[in-house]
Amino acid sequence: MHFEHMATEYAGARPPYPDAIFDSLEQAGVIGGDREVLEIGAGSGLATEQLVRRGSRVVSLEPGERLAALTRAAVPGAEVVTTRLEDAQLPDHAFDSVVAATSLHWVDLSIGLPQLHAALRPRGWMAVWRTVFGDESVRTPFRDRVAQIVSQREPGEVDSGREPRPTMRELVAGGWFESVRTETWSWSVDLSTDQVRRLFTTFSDWTAAEAEAAAQAADDLGGRVTEHYRSVLHLLRSTVPE
Repeated sequence: MHFEHMATEYAGARPPYPDAIFDSLEQAGVIGGDREVLEIGAGSGLATEQLVRRGSRVVSLEPGERLAALTRAAVPGAEVVTTRLEDAQLPDHAFDSVVAATSLHWVDLSIGLPQLHAALRPRGWMAVWRTVFGDESVRTPFRDRVAQIVSQREPGEVDSGREPRPTMRELVAGGWFESVRTETWSWSVDLSTDQVRRLFTTFSDWTAAEAEAAAQAADDLGGRVTEHYRSVLHLLRSTVPE
């Protein structure tokens, strides 16, 4: 609901995913070449656009009505269905691949994974990735200020140092999928004060006051900062029943 309430802001504030992710998926045969692809949680269509542009035939699930409308407008070549994965009525063995860009951590995997397994053709692909906003291996004055903001939260509200979810361990649990590999890309983006404000406002675990504090930090540092991010991709294949 957080993202649905600010659908337009989300669409304009989130940076695009690195081309390297889609290059890797295309090289592996996960997308492109008329592949039938099911996308989980299209959001405003950031990944959807790339999937279609590279030749995939895409069905995207997006539970938010406003977000789904934005994806339909931005990517008319995709079929967008307004539903959660847990509630979706998916045809059996209809897709070559399923992709989830910064979305599967919202899904009940005990329901979603067997659904996705049933919807995929035998040995179908699953690609799950998300952006980690803030590369802990790169320290910057802005990230020091962000850490100060987070440190003011109540004990138990700080979620740092954990592996981005869903983890590969979670994705292979239950035996529906098996791991192929995990890839990580480091990248950076320059953000103005206003871009920082709008981006941090879209984070579901940040308050409006905290987002404004982040924007003030960027302004104090000259009105433009370089953010260092990581994108983590888990690539899996569906298992075949013995």
